[in-house]
Amino acid sequence: MLPASGLLPSRVDHIGVVVPQLEPAMDAYIANLGFSFGVFEVDETTSRFSGSSSKFRIRIAFALVGLLTVELIQPVSGATLYSRYLEAHGPGIHHLGVNVDNLAKARKSLTARGYRSILNGSIQGLGKFSYFDAPDLHCIIEPLQLSLTLPLFLAANAKPYPQI
Repeated sequence: MLPASGLLPSRVDHIGVVVPQLEPAMDAYIANLGFSFGVFEVDETTSRFSGSSSKFRIRIAFALVGLLTVELIQPVSGATLYSRYLEAHGPGIHHLGVNVDNLAKARKSLTARGYRSILNGSIQGLGKFSYFDAPDLHCIIEPLQLSLTLPLFLAANAKPYPQI
């Protein structure tokens, strides 16, 4: 087994799922698995996603399930990695997010393993992240370095669903 070299496999953060509409997807997770979600939106004024159009909007829902988060992503407008994925593959599991202490080191490690970088991004108040195509893992890996202000970001921006 190769050493993690910047990735911490015991710190899997989330599973990202691309969906065409958040509400029906959240309703299905609630009905079948009892999840509850927080929802927020990002656009070009609050975030950066390499390879995206100059204007875009994305809605994100998250549910904490034990120590793991399920992240539902709805591309709303503009061209993004998510909208292109949805067009090419339809809805479904998109990536595995892994918390890292040093994003630059994780990027270097994944590149050295031969993984291809397909996106670099950030969301103000949430953190920085990248996506790498990991063919031997049969998925996209997202190393992410969360911001220390994440709780404040969620408190200010995430709305509960269903509404309380």
